[in-house]
Amino acid sequence: MATIAALIVLAATFLAGCDLMVPTATPRPSRFVATPEPPEATPVEIDEVPTLRPEPAGDGPDLVDGANALADLDSYRVSVESRGLVPATPPNGTVKMASTLVQGTDPAAEFTMTGVDGFAGGRLQAIVIGDEAWLKEGSAGWAKSPGGAADFDAAFTTLSPIDLATAFESLSPGLHKLASERRNGQPSVHYRATAADDATKLAGLTTGAADAWLAADDGHLVGMVIDGTWDVDGTPTAVFLDIEVSGINDRANTIASPR
Repeated sequence: MATIAALIVLAATFLAGCDLMVPTATPRPSRFVATPEPPEATPVEIDEVPTLRPEPAGDGPDLVDGANALADLDSYRVSVESRGLVPATPPNGTVKMASTLVQGTDPAAEFTMTGVDGFAGGRLQAIVIGDEAWLKEGSAGWAKSPGGAADFDAAFTTLSPIDLATAFESLSPGLHKLASERRNGQPSVHYRATAADDATKLAGLTTGAADAWLAADDGHLVGMVIDGTWDVDGTPTAVFLDIEVSGINDRANTIASPR
């Protein structure tokens, strides 16, 4: 049985892997700084200009804006299912995660992951309440994390639908509105990007499609499904990702410490 510290590292590694498979653009300077001509000795003042994300080219939304809108909610539940993005047990299997997040002045979170390679029985659970945190691997009992909530900051941040959707933000230019419909019990607007669209192919989805549902009222992310072939560093990789957000501001979204 791995130590608690080792499990925390493994958890963070797994959760970070949720977007490690998404190709990232090579950093490039947003501006050029000219070398002063001699004998000019005084520094040249240059205004810093923030690098802006590209505007969507389709008639759809910006995935990042939709995901960021979740931060304005009091609480919600989210489920994630993925294949081809993170190591699974059995190999090429499905990794599933279910979590509840409570935000505001008394934040708390809990999650359960199954099918995860590197954990006993492929199962990991965690609870964070305020500054305290607990971990449970496989069929073992709950153990308190010595570092408290700080041990899980990076893990929960990376696991969140906000970060997962942001990892695929390059799909936004290819999203087009399909219809208004209900998703996870919420009035939503359905958008789709397909590999037949040049903007989608440019983003890295060479086959298949990506669907996104955003709430009709405030535009928060309600669901996202990506099923197809993603270009990972030049290698075509079959991927599947399903994010479902529900239980918006539900009073049942409560988290208790393990007994």
